Amino acid sequence: MNKHLIIILFTLLIGCATWSCSNNAKRIKHVEMVPNEEPECTSPHCRILIQPYADFSQDKAENVSKQLVHALNEHMKGLAVTEVKVLPNKPLTKDLMNDAKTRYRASKILDLQQGMIKQPGDVVIGLTDKDISTSVHGYEDWGILGLSYLNKSNCVISTFRVKDKSQFWKVVLHEFGHGFVGLPHCPNNDSSCFMVDANGKPNLTPQRHFCDSCARYIPK
Repeated sequence: MNKHLIIILFTLLIGCATWSCSNNAKRIKHVEMVPNEEPECTSPHCRILIQPYADFSQDKAENVSKQLVHALNEHMKGLAVTEVKVLPNKPLTKDLMNDAKTRYRASKILDLQQGMIKQPGDVVIGLTDKDISTSVHGYEDWGILGLSYLNKSNCVISTFRVKDKSQFWKVVLHEFGHGFVGLPHCPNNDSSCFMVDANGKPNLTPQRHFCDSCARYIPK
């Protein structure tokens, strides 16, 4: 092999490596960032709007709403829930799906729900049995339990990846913590804390409270 061919091959390898790093960097930008400012719950009261999608029944939605309110009364005692309303079912249309049409993009559902927030203290919680995904952990289409934007009072949660459906309310409470209170993932990575990051391997059984680090930002 002559030296000119070796130089060309080496240049191509360097170029491919550079493109790969750049591409990965672009994907990693999709990871949710923890805000520099400390979490702050901007309202001591909330009105919860439950939006079931597709075949998620009204009875199931009512049951989730009761479990959530019970959890809020126990773990967020300073928060006043003024109303809980289960809305009529909405379909999940094809335009909300990923490019491969295999699951639904959580961010698209959140965009749809944002217009449902009419007044300060409104919280919209979308519920579905369908698989949902987002761009995170360096992947463009990562299957998730739920998604919310910090302090946006808007979240969507799926039962699809929850093995023990009786503990689904913990995922709802987790996303409520992100969306309404503005809590990031548990800084202690405490497996018993509701705000612990699942990291693709959800284990809801140990979760039983907000750890001290997370609890100090919750309305008292």
